[in-house]
Amino acid sequence: MNAEATKNPAAFHRQSDYEVLVVNSCLWAAAGDALGWMTELARDSHGVRHRTGLERVQKPVNWRRLIGGKNGVKVDFSAGTYSDDTQLRLAVSRSIRGNGAFDVEAFAKIEMTVWQGYSLGAGIGSKAAATHLSKRGVNWFSNFFDTSRQKYITAGGNGAAMRVQPHVWSARSTQQEMVRQVLRDSIVTHGHPHGFCGAVFHALCLWDTFADRKIPGLGRAKDYIDFLGELPALIQGDSELAQFWLPSWERAADSTISSAIKVFQEDAFRDIQIVQKTINYKNKNTYKEVLGQIGCLTDEFRGSGFKTALAALCLSMIYSEGDIEYALAASANELESDTDTIATMAGALLGALSERSPIWSIQDRAYLECEARRLACIGSGIDQPSFSYPDVSGWEPPSNQSDSVARFNGALALTGLGVLTPRGDEYQQGTSIWQWFELPFGQTVFAKRRSEISRAVVANQMPGKLKNSQKPGLANVYQDSFAFDEFSDRKNNHRGSGASRLENLSSFPGIDEATDIVIASGFDDATIGHLIKLCIDKEKSIELVVAFSAIVAKARLARMKRK
Repeated sequence: MNAEATKNPAAFHRQSDYEVLVVNSCLWAAAGDALGWMTELARDSHGVRHRTGLERVQKPVNWRRLIGGKNGVKVDFSAGTYSDDTQLRLAVSRSIRGNGAFDVEAFAKIEMTVWQGYSLGAGIGSKAAATHLSKRGVNWFSNFFDTSRQKYITAGGNGAAMRVQPHVWSARSTQQEMVRQVLRDSIVTHGHPHGFCGAVFHALCLWDTFADRKIPGLGRAKDYIDFLGELPALIQGDSELAQFWLPSWERAADSTISSAIKVFQEDAFRDIQIVQKTINYKNKNTYKEVLGQIGCLTDEFRGSGFKTALAALCLSMIYSEGDIEYALAASANELESDTDTIATMAGALLGALSERSPIWSIQDRAYLECEARRLACIGSGIDQPSFSYPDVSGWEPPSNQSDSVARFNGALALTGLGVLTPRGDEYQQGTSIWQWFELPFGQTVFAKRRSEISRAVVANQMPGKLKNSQKPGLANVYQDSFAFDEFSDRKNNHRGSGASRLENLSSFPGIDEATDIVIASGFDDATIGHLIKLCIDKEKSIELVVAFSAIVAKARLARMKRK
């Protein structure tokens, strides 16, 4: 790697330009996830048609999928619904502090354990890792799980590679420091070199895409594989990795880290060499030929961390001069491949070159944009607030998937993240219920809970208030700031004034839009009263009324403090 390449990506752009590119990289990554998830693991075109009504998908549409196993529930999903790829990417984003540091403890012990309760499309390795992290005494550097289906030391899937883009977007230091953060992130869940080296490989691809304003070629990909030979020294230079993780890993793997990475490098060089000739002769079958040549159409390697990252790079090379939509559709319609993860990684790469964002429907678009802007500001050297997690030392992780949703002050809450506002129908299977909820900062989750919830949590298991006065980049009712106003005001620019919107309401529009209306009205007494009455009459939910009132109160107090 040359000295110029070690500069952080934001250094190559004006701050405003960099923000646009990061937002587009984020949105296209989510778009690829949403498109590819509709076809993931579908056996053939009949399966795709059963889910979507189409034999080939070209854009996100309303669709249906079975959730919860063979005896689970059939769920209707809206166009643009994303899966675990984007869920975990957002979890990583929140775990990046306002100064660019990665809070790996919060990510491992809070984000990963709570994610069990709302995960969609999760892989075996990531789920096993999350479950094991719920145990007392298991830390981010000691998550050596061993189940009948997966072992940490053999976990080489793409569950890490698909989520590491935020480390690049927010990088404000050297390339080596970014790689160290990616490595720390990856080893929380993946202990095989194909997993953590694949994550670093994808991060380097994205880094150079921002820096060079083009998709890296396969010659550059070989440089990345060479660079991975420096990981043992980087690990030795990290006291926690060197003292705690490395000895346990080498004992479990019965190998030195240097030897294992050398074996990986040989495999990776071989894969790159195999596809090099194919990629030079582009035709309509090139992408499928690449997938077949490196084993991405087989059960054994379909979800490999490195092979998926290489496939995403090749897909991006093939479609670098065309519309991103065609690249994502190409991935989504190769049914024997990992359709959503390759598409989401290619979306991040191609989106980093695009001055336009997707016109498709994307779940939680406003929150994705808001969080991407926060990371871009961090990367540009502008300190931002940090998500206010519970103190990890007093954290009590949910013991299983159904316990992530608990009671807090009489309302439903996703422990560690916030109070939940219901957003749709319930789907029941035995004693479990799946339902859409919205979190205070704008993310929606399809969470699993018990039909009778006995678990209650106290304040130290929930997000706290900000400890600084910096302007935040996400709207969190637990944070003492005016980010909530910024988040809502941006949407109000497109939705009209509070008074005109209120006149057209015959039912409660939901907490998100109702709060927008209140803010747009200047916290008008009649507007607040009318919306609370609509909430009572139409929703008949005390919890929803209380949640709405609390959010309005917090937004009002934030405005008053600003003045």
